[in-house]
Amino acid sequence: MKKTLLAYSLSLAAAACAVSPVVHADPTDLGAGFSLSGNATIVNDYRFRGFSQTDFRPAAQLGFDITHSSGFYLGNWNSNVSDFVINEGNLEMDFYGGWRGALAGDWGADVGVLHYYYPGSSSAKSGGNINNTDLYVGLTYKTYSLKYSYTPGDFFGAPDTSGTWYLDASGTYDLGDGWGLVGHVGYQRLKGGVQYTADGEKINGYVDYKLGVTKDLKGWVVGLAAVGANKDNWLPTKYGHPSGRLGAVFSVARTF
Repeated sequence: MKKTLLAYSLSLAAAACAVSPVVHADPTDLGAGFSLSGNATIVNDYRFRGFSQTDFRPAAQLGFDITHSSGFYLGNWNSNVSDFVINEGNLEMDFYGGWRGALAGDWGADVGVLHYYYPGSSSAKSGGNINNTDLYVGLTYKTYSLKYSYTPGDFFGAPDTSGTWYLDASGTYDLGDGWGLVGHVGYQRLKGGVQYTADGEKINGYVDYKLGVTKDLKGWVVGLAAVGANKDNWLPTKYGHPSGRLGAVFSVARTF
């Protein structure tokens, strides 16, 4: 059960769709058009595409980005995860790179590649390699975005799942006085045969969602969001609870 449903069906990790609030800070100038920035977040539950990665437990997350004035960037993002979700793995390390820039008016684009790496999870004892690589392309308009992610290989180690994809629509709205509104809806398409929930329900895709508020407190941004998925029992927790069930996610974040 653990190998086929948890390690194979979905490892569910990633920086792109974690529920941390969006925060901004002035990057450090490295010269020659390069700049460095970082971000740190603490959450009571790390959710990715609607599902808990920490078995409803807290996570500490840290990331770094190097950007160039031309629009090219490289980055790394890290979070603890549950070794029940990630066989023999307690850490997620994401490495990504691409280009983002303006198109016309308030429109922009973001194109790149993202690799999910779980140290210790690739051993024979863990059941095989569950690392994953996604290609992505996105459009932005002011504070709204639409992003398409495509998996050219097996999806987090699940056999014959090449071609799995995910569509993500997100947005933020300034409410004034440091308050913000955040929203997200996504659709995960599962290729390579029918996937099953814990109770045997057949699915080939699901919808996840998030709605929350943020408050900027002198550079510290706190957030509270409702997060979940319509097929919430696809990935059960260690004690059999649906890890995609509707839940409240509290976060504290800061960039540097």
